[in-house]
Amino acid sequence: MDYLYQAGKPNGKKFILLHGTGGDETSLVDLAKFLDADSTILSFRGKIEEDGMNRFFKRNGLNQFDFESLEKETDHLLEEIQTISEEKGIALEDWVLVGYSNGANIAAHLLLERETTLTKGIFFHPMSLEVHTQSFNLADKKVWASYGGKRDPIVSEASFAELVAAFRDRSADVTVVETAYGHQVSMDEVQNAREWLKE
Repeated sequence: MDYLYQAGKPNGKKFILLHGTGGDETSLVDLAKFLDADSTILSFRGKIEEDGMNRFFKRNGLNQFDFESLEKETDHLLEEIQTISEEKGIALEDWVLVGYSNGANIAAHLLLERETTLTKGIFFHPMSLEVHTQSFNLADKKVWASYGGKRDPIVSEASFAELVAAFRDRSADVTVVETAYGHQVSMDEVQNAREWLKE
């Protein structure tokens, strides 16, 4: 799996970056540096290609997910994170997953469906993938998630609410931010996520 690694300062946050459809490992670097200028960055490129665009798992049309691909790629992503973390001497619990759209979806799925010591996520415009096979407690997880409400043509309010409920029903601490910019990431929400990180 192609990735970009940039070591930051020892006191900086440690971010795992997961881009949206059509992005790559450089797409969220500026966003991460805004969240924390001293951050260490591990940024992945999705290895699925759809019409020339990078994704983290296959789909069969808009919001029609290939669940076999989803599970396989989630396992692969977790393995990559574990291997690189070991190489770099970074504990899994020190990372913050930062994803947008497709990247946010696989990151949220990873926290919900895999028992791992990854504990924090910042998810820009995620949606429920409607897979709920696990019931282990998520009280150690802290999630910040944003959505565009009725203006978002991709993520419905119902799908976003289902995702939030999946975390809260299993005792995760979830902060929700609604934006007025549809599926775009706005400076307002990035600023909000930065403040959340400081808490």
